[in-house]
Order: sequence, then structure tokens, then C-alpha cells
Amino acid sequence: MHTHDELKLAFSIEFSEPRADIWVIDAKDFTDSTDVLRSFLAEDELVRYERFACQQSAATYLAARAGLRFLLSCYLNLPARSFVIKTEANGKPFVENLYNLYFNVSHSSHMIVIAFAGNRLGVDIEHLERKVDLAAILRRFFSPTEQSSWAQYQQADTQRTFFRGWTRKEAVLKATGEGIAGLAHNEISFAPDLQKAMISYCGSKDAAVSWFFYELEPAPDFIAALACQVSLNVVRELRLLPEMVSAGT
Repeated sequence: MHTHDELKLAFSIEFSEPRADIWVIDAKDFTDSTDVLRSFLAEDELVRYERFACQQSAATYLAARAGLRFLLSCYLNLPARSFVIKTEANGKPFVENLYNLYFNVSHSSHMIVIAFAGNRLGVDIEHLERKVDLAAILRRFFSPTEQSSWAQYQQADTQRTFFRGWTRKEAVLKATGEGIAGLAHNEISFAPDLQKAMISYCGSKDAAVSWFFYELEPAPDFIAALACQVSLNVVRELRLLPEMVSAGT
């Protein structure tokens, strides 16, 4: 069992060295922790939670929002309900803080990823079993150059290759705060394990050089991508567990 002090030591706020922490949360792990998670939420978040008609959607929202508040409280050394999670004009969430700590959240089915860094970043996760019309999406949202990259790599694993490219494009949009129209602003490669996966950005190959990607598999049948404009020296993949949250209450 982790003590509260041990958890605080684990959450170093020192992001001067380019680094990102990616926390993975499985809402199914917290089935018996509903009351603990609710205790982290602000009043408006509790109201939203109570309005979910779908049980899985409610459980995922609760784990994501409470997990975010818990993690922020550890990084910022503040009570979980003491700060306001605001949104930019484009809907991107942020918390004003003295440390220039940035974060981004994504979820798919019951899995959640929350990324933290000392610079703007985006993260996206997808369930590989999600049913999509690959051909239609490729035609609508991917350029001929991207479609050629898709054709080159998709033989190994069609579904995984598609979502590798999709999470990369989505992660960029979440880093910049653009809407879905921004999908046309970036061209990405579908090649696996490629840190420099941007082919062009806003029509410029030179602008694409500033983008870096990190690919991970948070759980079986899930894939995620982190995108930022800083070369990260350290990327930590971490798992948030019920006993950690209980120790922090």
C-alpha cells in the first residue's frame, strides 16, 4: 500500500527537462471505488456525472475526471477540489498554475489516458475493435500522400495501422486545439514506432520537423499517440490504481 507522502514524492513537478508522464486509467479497475472518485469532483462535475444514462459512459467519465483531479492535485500539491478546470475557446481544458504544467485527456471505451508535460501536448486513444469505414475515412480525411503511406503499411495489421495514423492526427489537433477541420492541416506517416511521423504541416515540410510523436499500447486492443513540438528526453508510462487514489484521500 502506498502512503500519501510516498505518492507525493513520485509526482515530481520538475519538467524543465523535456519529459512527459502518460497515466493510464482503466475505469473497470474502479468499479468498487465510486464513492472515493465522487469525493474528488466539483459540484458541476457531479451534476454531469449523474446525468449520464449509459452506465459505462458514466463510469468512464467519473474515472477520467476524478483521475485528472487526483493527478493534478499531486503534481500541483493542492487539494483536488481547490482548483478550477477551465476551458479555452476551443474547448481544450486547462488549469492555471505556477508551474506551466500542461495536460491532455483522451478516452475510448473504458480506457483513459492523461498526459502531462511542461509544454502543450495532445494525446489520443482508440479501441482497435471500434467499427469504422476505413475506406470512407481515408478518402475524406487523409491526403493522397497519407493514403500511399497507409497502403504501404496496412498489410501487417489493417486495423492497428489505421488507428496508428488516426491517433497521430487527432493528437496533433488536441495539442493545437483545432477542430476536425484541422485534420487537413497535417499529413502523417502510418509507419510504426516513428518519432518524426509528420510529413507536412500546413503544407510545409519544414514546419513538420518540429513535431514529435510517441506511440503506446495502454492495454490489449488499444493504441494511443502523444504529439508535441518538443523532443522528449523521458516519457513515463504509468498506471493509476485504486489503492493509489485511496492513499491520496
